[in-house]
Amino acid sequence: MPRAAVVYEHQGPVEIVEVELSALGPHDVRVAIGASGVCHSDVAAQTGALAFPTPIILGHEGAGTVVAVGSDVTSVAPGDHVALSAIISCGRCRPCVEGTPNLCEWGLPIIFSCAQPDGALRATDPSGRGLYQFASLGTLAEEVIVPEVATVPIPVDVPFEVAALVGCGVLTGVGAVLNRAKVRVGDTVAVIGCGGVGLNVVQAAAMAGASTIVAVDREEWKLQMAREFGATDAVDATAVDVVAAVRERTGGRGADVVFECVGNGALIRQAWDAAGIAGTVVAIGVAGSDEVVSLPAQELSTSEKTLMSCLYGTSRPRLDMPRYLQLYRQGKLRLDELVTRRYSMDQVSEAVADLNASRNARGVVVMG
Repeated sequence: MPRAAVVYEHQGPVEIVEVELSALGPHDVRVAIGASGVCHSDVAAQTGALAFPTPIILGHEGAGTVVAVGSDVTSVAPGDHVALSAIISCGRCRPCVEGTPNLCEWGLPIIFSCAQPDGALRATDPSGRGLYQFASLGTLAEEVIVPEVATVPIPVDVPFEVAALVGCGVLTGVGAVLNRAKVRVGDTVAVIGCGGVGLNVVQAAAMAGASTIVAVDREEWKLQMAREFGATDAVDATAVDVVAAVRERTGGRGADVVFECVGNGALIRQAWDAAGIAGTVVAIGVAGSDEVVSLPAQELSTSEKTLMSCLYGTSRPRLDMPRYLQLYRQGKLRLDELVTRRYSMDQVSEAVADLNASRNARGVVVMG
C-alpha cells in the first residue's frame, strides 16, 4: 500500500502511514506522486492556523504520473505526466466566466473541505479511518486520488520536482506580479519575505521590467538568492528600519508595489507604510486566523494607496501552469534553483522542521 504523511490532530506530529485508496469515481484520477513541495500552508494545516479537518494527508504542491482514470475522465490518460492544481474550478460560475477561476464558487468550498467533490474521502488508514486530503489533493503521499479538474498535463521532459513547485509557490508568486498587481515597466517594487513564494515574486517583477526591486528578509542567504533572482537591492530586516530602507531605495517616495509574502499582520502594516502615496500593497502570505491588520484611517483619505488580497496568484491554473513551464524550458524562469534540499518520504518531519527554521527556499519530497 502507498504511504502518506498524515496529521491526526492539530499540533500533532506528522506520521508516515500506509493508506488504502478506494475505487475510482467517474471523475477521479489516481496519480503516483513523483515529487511534492513542502509549504508553510502545510504547516498551517498541521498547527490548526488553517482550520482544515483532521486526520489529513498534507501536501498541495505536487506532480506525478497518472496511474488510472475514472470512467468519465477525458483530459488525461494513464501514463500522462501531470501537475496538480491546489484550486479547482467549474468553468460555469460568475468568477470562472469572468476569468478568475481561482475564486470559483463551486471549487473553493470543496478544497477547503479537503474532501472530494462528491463529499467522500478516498483514502483510509490501517484502522479504516477516513483521511482528508489537503486541498482535495494530499500530495505528500506516494499515490493519491484527485479530481480530474485538479490535473494539468505537463511535458514529459519537465522534472516532477519543478512541476510540483508550479502547483503553488510559482503560480502564487509569479501570478501575484503578473495577474494581480500587474507590475509595469519602470515600477519600483519591494518584496517582504524571500522564501519560495517571495523569490518567485522577485523574478517575476524582474521579468515585468521593474526598475527597482527591494528584497527584504531576515536571512542573509535568502537575500543573496533574491539578488540572483533579480533583486536590485537587499534589506536585512534585523538590522535596519525596513520602511526607511525601502523609501531610501525608491527615491524617498516609497515603492509603487509592495508584496507581503509571509502572512503576518504587522508585516502587512509595514508593507503599507513602505508603499508610496499611490502605491499598492499585495498580501500573499497565508496568515493565521487570529492575525489582524491595523491601518491608519486618515491615510484612506489623504493618500490613494491600495491594499489588495491575492488568492493563488489570481491564477488560471490550466492556462498559467503550462505557460510558466514553457518559460522554464526556455530558460526564462528559474525553477531548478528554488529547490534547496530534497527529502525522502521518511524525512517529511525533517522537511517541516527545516521549513520552520527557514533553512530552505523550497524543500521537496521526492518519492521513490
